[in-house]
Amino acid sequence: MSKNKVSDIMDDLLDKTTGEVSVGDVVNKFESRGFGPLLLLPALIALLPTGAIPGVPSICGVTLCIICLQMAVGDEHPWLPAVLKNRSLSHAKLESAVEKSRPYVVKAEKILTPRLTGLTQSPASRFVAVYCALFALSMIPLEVVPFAAAVPAFSITLTAVGMMSKDGAVLLAGILCQAATGMLLLQVL
Repeated sequence: MSKNKVSDIMDDLLDKTTGEVSVGDVVNKFESRGFGPLLLLPALIALLPTGAIPGVPSICGVTLCIICLQMAVGDEHPWLPAVLKNRSLSHAKLESAVEKSRPYVVKAEKILTPRLTGLTQSPASRFVAVYCALFALSMIPLEVVPFAAAVPAFSITLTAVGMMSKDGAVLLAGILCQAATGMLLLQVL
């Protein structure tokens, strides 16, 4: 079985785990793609209406910056604090989550395919990480304009999806959207 698809990784995770499954186990299973889900979560929080709550874009931006800096220095797996890494859920809950997300993941995999993979690998991925870190921090000043932080959040969401699927074309779209963030930031300042 090929381990290039996210759905295959999810199946492998279910097949090779029993009992309690920790966040660390899940991140390790995604290998170098472990950064993608960790970038995706705070980016989505800032992108969705929760991003309008004062302070949320700043917290998400700082979190994203820290994750990106780990990528930039060449860490193969994201470092997580022990309190988060050791958090676990039952195998039954993991199985339920995988089964609920499977149809969406499979549909996305039909569109997202490994291409321009050089952008998803080092040294290009390190440059992308530094670029994302800078634009993640732009969420802090953009927070003063309602929903303006959604622009870098959307860009980083695209970048994270590109990383997880090893789709350099989607990753490149995220980078180009981040250029729009730079223009927005110049308008705000």
